[in-house]
Amino acid sequence: MAQIQPRFSRIAAWSLAGGLLLGGTGQAAEHDAVRAAVATGQYKPLSTILTEVAAANAGRVVDVETKRGPKGELRYEVKLVDNQGLKQELLIDAATGQTVQRVAKDRSQALGMAELAQYLAKLAQQHASRITDVEFERDQQGRGVYEIKLSADQQGYRKLVMDAATGQVLPSAPTKGRNPAPLKRVDEVLQALAPRFPGQVLEVELEHDESQASYYEIELLQSNGSTLALKVDARSLQVLKQKVED
Repeated sequence: MAQIQPRFSRIAAWSLAGGLLLGGTGQAAEHDAVRAAVATGQYKPLSTILTEVAAANAGRVVDVETKRGPKGELRYEVKLVDNQGLKQELLIDAATGQTVQRVAKDRSQALGMAELAQYLAKLAQQHASRITDVEFERDQQGRGVYEIKLSADQQGYRKLVMDAATGQVLPSAPTKGRNPAPLKRVDEVLQALAPRFPGQVLEVELEHDESQASYYEIELLQSNGSTLALKVDARSLQVLKQKVED
């Protein structure tokens, strides 16, 4: 049985009576709604869920984020690391405490620096681009792959997925034609979010995901010294994710 580490204790303390890990007055309504749902038994307290996770899994809890399921149901994404450095991500239903998805971060196929450098140099030359980010992951077939971000033209970035075993770029799913709305300027984003999210701005950065959807990552310093991280759709200004870090 895994022992609860100090990091877990700190997360459990943040959860208080089972509320979200979304501190700051900007999320008061959501926070209160979750507290009420815990009080009525609709959701299990987060502290209870984390205790169950620690008892059933080796390693220690290092991070917790809130997410919404396809029908709006509350879920917790819990990340663990064992003594060998193996990472796991659990997606847990807040109502039942059941694990609905488990992803093990097996990094055994990750490449050494010299071998990876050769593949990346070839890709950069083929695409006449500068590689800015590289991350090892497992795809849906269980293959070890590298997700690679390349700088592109004024439209931003593009991403490729490379098979770690062969160095070959894997085909990506075709995207449907669309006429997207223009990207919001940074000042427009901040003005729209200011009434809902108080705090001092530490960083604003425009990013692009695998499907070339654009979003802003924003960090706000809260009055209690914590940092609120927001992921915001760069076109609709919908808040896609929010997380408090100590």
